[in-house]
Order: sequence, then structure tokens, then C-alpha cells
Amino acid sequence: MPPLDAEIVPAPARAAALAALAALAEAARRHLGDPDLFHRPRYRTKMHHRHLAGVPDGQLAARIAEAAEHRAAAGLLAVHSVRAERAERPGHRPCFTPDALAELHGMLVAADPNIPGGGGFRSATARVDWPDGRRFVMAVRPGAELRDHVRRWYEWGTRTTSPALDAAALSMVRLLTVHPFADANGRTARLLAECDLVGAGLLPGLLLDLEGWVERHRVEHDEAVVAAADGRWAHWGELFARTVTDTARHRTATVTAHAAEIDHAIDQAGGEPAATAVLTCLRAGPAVSAAWLRDRIPHDPGPPLERLLAAGILTPHPRLPGALVHPGALAVLDTPYGAADG
Repeated sequence: MPPLDAEIVPAPARAAALAALAALAEAARRHLGDPDLFHRPRYRTKMHHRHLAGVPDGQLAARIAEAAEHRAAAGLLAVHSVRAERAERPGHRPCFTPDALAELHGMLVAADPNIPGGGGFRSATARVDWPDGRRFVMAVRPGAELRDHVRRWYEWGTRTTSPALDAAALSMVRLLTVHPFADANGRTARLLAECDLVGAGLLPGLLLDLEGWVERHRVEHDEAVVAAADGRWAHWGELFARTVTDTARHRTATVTAHAAEIDHAIDQAGGEPAATAVLTCLRAGPAVSAAWLRDRIPHDPGPPLERLLAAGILTPHPRLPGALVHPGALAVLDTPYGAADG
């Protein structure tokens, strides 16, 4: 493990990341009723065909969508537990115990047709294959050795005095190098990195698209992980800070664009109070329905929903029966990191 007070993020990269996080937090405060609104794990298109031979084609898309819903629910449960621990123990750095980490992993991979079994710590040697053919065998063996590494990861996490950004970076890369699970180590480590930033008060919710950034910089990311495994921490620290900076700036732009879509919709509705109340709820959730709105607005939601549908301001959700969305706002929510650059 690194020293308890380790600092691995270069000063310029730290300043840029903290400024980007502060701007995102301000945008979320101004525009979002729910800071977790943008926590929308993307569908995973990579298929492990050896695990999918028995899944009919007609069921595959539904199962992948179900897995994405499980991931979203697990992520929100994780960040809610971090917020609760932070409220109960101010000044204490929240960290998942080994048992809680294994349980969280099980929830993250539930229903994923690519991953057989129920999740939890791996019971076999871990190997990672790179696209160029290189194969890495993880040095940490399953069983007692693996559990000891996870225990030391947890103990470091509860005792570290590293700056918050450095602590998140180090905690994330230690999980990646220990590789405690047979699969989904990356998505677990990225989720916990965001939870670290929330726990430190640097991020209001699960707003960052770390996975989108990694997908666009896979080789660079993986080489930085290998450098960290060799003890070259600064290379990883710089990359982690850049990941946070880029994704925070992206989310600031999308939060602002989302708010503009809702404001425009309210203008289209003429500022009518019942319609305004309905549309304002889209700042706290990606979709609305009559049942969901009944406890959230002081009006009968039926008539304003009918008017908004007739005007084309709201449309049926393409994936959720009975739910309504603003198409422009949904498009903003569904835009992954870097899409405008591709």
C-alpha cells in the first residue's frame, strides 16, 4: 500500500480537477433538483460470447437493459450509504468494508448475461488480455492472499490523510491492481472513486461519466494502471486528475444544456402553473408519469400531461411504458462522454 499521506497528483492537474469539480457542483446546485439525475450507466455492448451461447437473441437486449438497471440501483445505493456515513461521522472518510465491497459487486453484476455467478471475490487466478495480444496475470492469488489485500485496502482507506483527490485515485487503482473480482473490476473501482469524491464533498452526486472517458482512452488508462502497479504513482495520479477534469467539464455542459431544455419547455407551455410544475419535476428525474407526479405537484397531473402531450412538449418514453419525457432533455441525458468529439 502507498504511504498514508501519499500525494500523487501533480499540482497543476490538481488545481484543474478541483476547479472543474467546483464548477460542476455549482451547475448542479443551480439546475438540478436531484444531483444523481445523470447517473445513467451505459449499456455494455461488449459481449462475452462463451457465456451467452444459451441466451436466445430475442432475450439478450432485455437482459442487458435489466443489468443496466441493476447497475444504476447499486450505484445509487452505494452513494446514499456514503452520504449517510458522512452525515453520521463528519470528518471520517467513508470506505466499504471487504464484505460490503463483495456485496456491492454482486449487485453491480446482477442479471448481467456476460457474467455468470453471483459476483463476489474471485476464486481463480485473474488474467487480463489487452487488444494488442498482451496478457497480464495478476500477482495477487485468490483466497487468503486476496482477502488480505482487500483488508489492507480497506484499512488504508479508513486511515489515510492523503488529499481527497489523491485518496480517490489511490483507492481506485489499488482495486484495479488487486483485481478482486472475476469481472467488473473497472466499473466497481470507478463507482467507488465517484463515491470517494462525494464523500469528500467535492461532488454532489454520481455525475461523472468516468466509464465513457476510459472507453475513449483505454490504452492510456491501462498503461497508467500498469505503471501504478510498478510503483510509479505519479503517472496514474496525473491521468486520474485529467479524467476527473474532462468528465466534470463535460457534465457541467450537459447539466447546463439539460436545464436550458427544461426552461425552453416551460416557455413553450406559456408559464401555465400546472404545466410548469410538471416540467420542473424533470429537473429531479429523467421522466414523469401521472402516478409519480401525484405526490409531487399541487395539481391533478392528468390535464397538464394531456396538454403537454398534445403540444408535443412531452412524448412517450422510448423504453419505459407509461412514462413521459421531454425529447430534447432525454437526448442530453443519453449523450455519452465525448460524443460531440466523435
